[in-house]
Amino acid sequence: MEPGEVAMNGVGAIAAASAGENRRVDAEGQGPRILYLTKVHPYPPATAGDAVYSRGIIEALAGVARLSVLCADSGATMPGDPRIDWHITAPPRGGRGGSILSRWPLIAWKGATSDYLAKLDRLLAEDWDVIVLDNLGLAHALPRAEAYRATRPDTRLVYISHEYEYPTRAAKYGAYGMSLPKRILANRDLAKVKRSEEALLQRCDMVTVINAADLVPFRRIDAAVKYMVLTPGYNGPVTAQRQITGQTPRRVLLLGGRRSEQKRQILLDWMAAAYGPLGAAGIEIVIAGDMDDGLKEILARDYPQAQALGYVEDLDALIASARMGVIADTVGGGFKMRLLSHVFQRLPIVGLSGAISGLPTPEGAGYLGCNQLGDLVELVREVCDDPTRLNTLQERAFADCQEAYAWSSRAEDLLTALSDRSQAVLV
Repeated sequence: MEPGEVAMNGVGAIAAASAGENRRVDAEGQGPRILYLTKVHPYPPATAGDAVYSRGIIEALAGVARLSVLCADSGATMPGDPRIDWHITAPPRGGRGGSILSRWPLIAWKGATSDYLAKLDRLLAEDWDVIVLDNLGLAHALPRAEAYRATRPDTRLVYISHEYEYPTRAAKYGAYGMSLPKRILANRDLAKVKRSEEALLQRCDMVTVINAADLVPFRRIDAAVKYMVLTPGYNGPVTAQRQITGQTPRRVLLLGGRRSEQKRQILLDWMAAAYGPLGAAGIEIVIAGDMDDGLKEILARDYPQAQALGYVEDLDALIASARMGVIADTVGGGFKMRLLSHVFQRLPIVGLSGAISGLPTPEGAGYLGCNQLGDLVELVREVCDDPTRLNTLQERAFADCQEAYAWSSRAEDLLTALSDRSQAVLV
């Protein structure tokens, strides 16, 4: 203990950290001790939505708590937030075959390496007020976290959910054309997803949801009052004003990483539906986001007039050169973090209605939506040459969202929920 530090543990430390002048971590290290377990070091090249969401929570908590993070190496070159005690292990496992005999679903098996578990065991020899399991990928750490809580009952276990995983993954698997053997293995993994997700929901002391829509199915699994809506914050670039005009290139953007099989297939489904009609209308398609060389080669071969840029570090100029962003996700749930880049950099959103769930602006006013890819292609063609409507969309979305996404308030709300005053923010 540092000189002058007051000894506190469990809920007492959390409540003190949540009260007025003690809200921020001071020079003497006040604030609850939080062990945050996540999949990978959440800095580029880890740019997928789950990493962006995790990074936002982690950096926000660093301002109100004494935070240690255990994660696998993502290949990031930046060290991460210096306020945080980082513990970075070897990269996650590759491949799939080894997960077949594991008790864990694929997403958790990849992270349950001997290096990760050994470092976790060493960290669990220390005193923690809160242990956070971020994402279904940390299901493998739940038994160790529960054993720790059994000896220290004041310690709280928190599950940071990113979406309702079971139906989302069932839809993903159903969308792929699989051989019978692959289908059998996929169904086996899906059963493990269901079992692991239900264990996290039932056995953690608090569960956060990124989208309030997940509260209904989660309460069917465990009806306890322990849920908190933890919508994402935003700390990226903000475009104060923008006017789309007739001089703006007739260009649509598709933003987001394409490394996963699901996101790769979503892009290819969109290109199959949109490339011909939009090309005939003289509308450019530009794709920006991390992808492998194989996908780039497919796009260059089959869709030569589209621009597949790969990862773009600075999107400002690219966004300013386009008339709208397309959200064409036919599978996959949860809140899509890239929506916030669209909103705050004033890129009008046109997409599938189900893929824009959770954005606090109404369909038809803050964004345009429809239900089928074919209809989406026609909607893009319809509004591309209507700058007035596009400007109305981006202005309404910005106005509706500008006060809703501050990461600092998310961290404070989370600590409040863990304190004795928890009923004020739990739902």
